[in-house]
Amino acid sequence: MTAIHDQAMHYIYQQVLERLLNHMSQAQRASLQLLIQRLLVAAGGPEYIGTFRLLVLHGHDRHSARLLAMLRAAQLSIAMRAPVTFQLRVLVVSLPAAANTTLESHERSFSTLFMQDDPRVQLQMIEGREVVPFSRQRSATAERWLLARDAMLMFGHLVDARPEALLGSRLHLELASAVGFALQAQAPTDVLITAIPARQRLRYLAWARRSLRLAGERGPHVVHHCVAALAQRLGRLHGVVGKPLGAVKQPASGDAPQVTPVRVIAIDDLLPPAPEAQQLDLVLGGYFEVVEDDWPLAAFVEPSASVQLRELHARSLEPKASRPALRLAGQPGDNPQRDMQTMPLGKAYGLNQIQQECLLLSPFARQGKNLERFLQCRHADMLVALPYLHRALQGKPCPEAVKNWLVNTSGLPLVQLRAVYDGRLPLAAWRLMNHLARRDLQLKLLPRQASARRHGLARRP
Repeated sequence: MTAIHDQAMHYIYQQVLERLLNHMSQAQRASLQLLIQRLLVAAGGPEYIGTFRLLVLHGHDRHSARLLAMLRAAQLSIAMRAPVTFQLRVLVVSLPAAANTTLESHERSFSTLFMQDDPRVQLQMIEGREVVPFSRQRSATAERWLLARDAMLMFGHLVDARPEALLGSRLHLELASAVGFALQAQAPTDVLITAIPARQRLRYLAWARRSLRLAGERGPHVVHHCVAALAQRLGRLHGVVGKPLGAVKQPASGDAPQVTPVRVIAIDDLLPPAPEAQQLDLVLGGYFEVVEDDWPLAAFVEPSASVQLRELHARSLEPKASRPALRLAGQPGDNPQRDMQTMPLGKAYGLNQIQQECLLLSPFARQGKNLERFLQCRHADMLVALPYLHRALQGKPCPEAVKNWLVNTSGLPLVQLRAVYDGRLPLAAWRLMNHLARRDLQLKLLPRQASARRHGLARRP
C-alpha cells in the first residue's frame, strides 16, 4: 500500500512540476536550472541535498509568490532526477497579524503547489513570538503578542504615535525577534533564501548596524555573515523598546549565546521580471496585494492594518458628537470583544478601540500636556477628574477608580504610564526609540512632523 501511495504522490508532483514549467518562459526555465545548480553547490554537492534545509519568509505580494513557485519547481525538479531533494520550510509573515483574506490567499497558493501533504515541506506562520503550523484559522491567544504589544504601546506613547512610525522601522525589530525565535525553536536551518534586491539588503544592514550601535550592543561582528546572529541581536533590541523601565543590560562579547550559523542565499537575479511572470502569476491564482516593487519587506506587513490605523487616526482627531455616560472602567461599549475585533491591531495585541485611540493621541506624555485636549475630544465626562488623573500619574494618592480608568483606557499598567508621564527611560532605549521614529517601513526618512515632540518626550535620564 505504501508503494502504491508513493507512486501516486510521485505522479501528482510530476503534474505540478509540468504545470509550473508550462507557465514559464524559456528564460524562466533557464533561471530555474541556475537556481538548482546554486542550491546543489550550497549544499556541498548532490549527495548532501537530502539533508539541506531551506527557510523562506513568505509575504503576501507577487515577489513572495514567484519566489515560492521557483523554489517549489526546483525542489520537484531535483526529486525527479535524484532519490532525495532539499527540505523547504515556509514561514508565513504578516505583521502585526494576518487577516482572513491574507491567510486564504496563502492557502490557495499552497494548494496550487501541492505543499500541504508533502513531508519535504513545512508550512508555518508567526503568531507573536511563537511559530505555529499554518492554518486559515488564526489563534485568539493574545498572550503570544504581549512583548510586541508592550513595545508598540510604549513606543507610541513615548516617541511617535503616527501610523507611519508605529508600523514603520520599529516593526523590523518585531520581525527580527520572531524570526530569531523561530530559528532557535525549530530544527536547525542551513540557509535563509531571499529575493530582496542587493540595494535594499545593504540599506537594511546599515540600518541594523546603526540600531545596534545606538543601543550600545557590543560583541563579535558576525551579523554580516549569519542571519541568526543578526535576528538575535535585533530581537534583543525589541525587548529594550518594550521594557524601558528596566535597566538595559549591555551584553559583553562573551555573553551572547551561541547560535547555529544560518547563511543567506539571494536569488533576486533569478526571479522573472514582471512582464514575463504574468503566466506564472495566473497559475498561482493571482490573488496578491499590490506592494511597492522598490521595497519587498513591505510584503511582511498586513496591508489592512496600515489602512485601518490611518482611518482610526483621522477619526480620533474629530470631536465626538455625543458623549457616553461616565465609565471609570474605560470600556468602549456594551461589547468590548466586538470592538477589539474591528482592527488587526486589536485582534493581535488585545487592544480595544478606546485603547487604540488613546495610543494615537498620546495624552500622557510630557507630564500630560495633551491630556486635557484628549479628554475634551474623546472623554468629556472625565474632565471633572482631570486633577485626580494628574495625581495618579505623579504617583500621589487618588481614588482607585481613577487608576482603573487610566489602565483600562491606555492598556498599560500604571507603573508604565507614570514612566510615560515623567518621560524618563534609559539612555540606550532613548537613542534607539528616537532612531526608530525617524524612518518608515521602507527605511526612508519620515517628515519632520513630530521631531520636536520626540526629543521632548523621551529626555535623557
